[in-house]
Amino acid sequence: MKAVVKTKREQGIEVQDAAVPSVGETDILVKVHAGSLCGSDVHVYEWTPNYEWLPVPIILGHEFSGEVVEIGSRVRTVSVGDHIVAMPGMPCGQCEYCQIGQAELCANRKGLGLATDGAFAEYVRLTAAAKTFRIPEGVNYEAAALCEPLSVALHAVDVSGIKPGQTAAILGPGPIGLLTLQCLKAAGPSLVMMTGTSADKVRLEIAGRLGADVLIDVNHEDPVSRAMALTKDRGAAGFDFVFEASGFPGNIAQALSMVRRGGKVILIGIYPSKAEFQPTEFVRNAKSLLGSYGGDTETWRRSLALLASGQVRVEPMITHRMPLTEAREGFELAVRKEAAKVLFIP
Repeated sequence: MKAVVKTKREQGIEVQDAAVPSVGETDILVKVHAGSLCGSDVHVYEWTPNYEWLPVPIILGHEFSGEVVEIGSRVRTVSVGDHIVAMPGMPCGQCEYCQIGQAELCANRKGLGLATDGAFAEYVRLTAAAKTFRIPEGVNYEAAALCEPLSVALHAVDVSGIKPGQTAAILGPGPIGLLTLQCLKAAGPSLVMMTGTSADKVRLEIAGRLGADVLIDVNHEDPVSRAMALTKDRGAAGFDFVFEASGFPGNIAQALSMVRRGGKVILIGIYPSKAEFQPTEFVRNAKSLLGSYGGDTETWRRSLALLASGQVRVEPMITHRMPLTEAREGFELAVRKEAAKVLFIP
């Protein structure tokens, strides 16, 4: 089978021929129908410091959808023919905690495409302890492949506690930012602003189509000044919530400057270096800084429900569909921000 492999501790990936994974008694073999390129995959491609621990060689990819084609004799969670998505953190299924039904405490949990071979391949092997979800009627494989990043965005909105009528800004119009925008719109805010750079032109245009009320190119306009101008007549200068989804460390201080007194900044990005901000202003204005990571089982179920209902539309975000053999170009499109979401279709 063809597979996208990180082979060296330096920038780049290779497309290689690999053996179809064998299936043991506690394994699930999935034929991959769509693999979605994540920002963390791009970080691995560029070999940023956050990923120096990654074992190589390894098949990349953790956002995917597919069909179960073979199961081990002890597997009871899925059946051959099921159309599924799966959470990327896989418990081992063998340790003490897994055996007593507390897989969330598994000390040997492995991440697809990060600790064990992932889904940018024709087939991917899951453990029986992997948390899988059947794809609802009316949701195709391409849309389902974005369930993982959608759950990340939905969890961030949950963490914020935003209520209808409140205001929000999103820094970074990448896939997580665009999905956060849609989850926010479902929550009923009165105003949502999206910021990006000039290099984000394509992504900002998509944000406009998906319902952003105000779009800011930070290379041509100061987002803090615009935030104050937009909110000055709403009772408090600054947004109620700011979601930092760019992964750029300097944006954390900017986000804190854009949020009102008593407001909340929610960090969703993965940052390559340290960030600095003025803590005294942060304290005196009673602002909150919250981290949000991943999503739980219930968040995944709700994400699939949002896709099935049409409240979240991922089709406008999918700008490129490519075979595995063109994976290198897909990664480069993401690096150059010429793509919003790249799908690899085996």
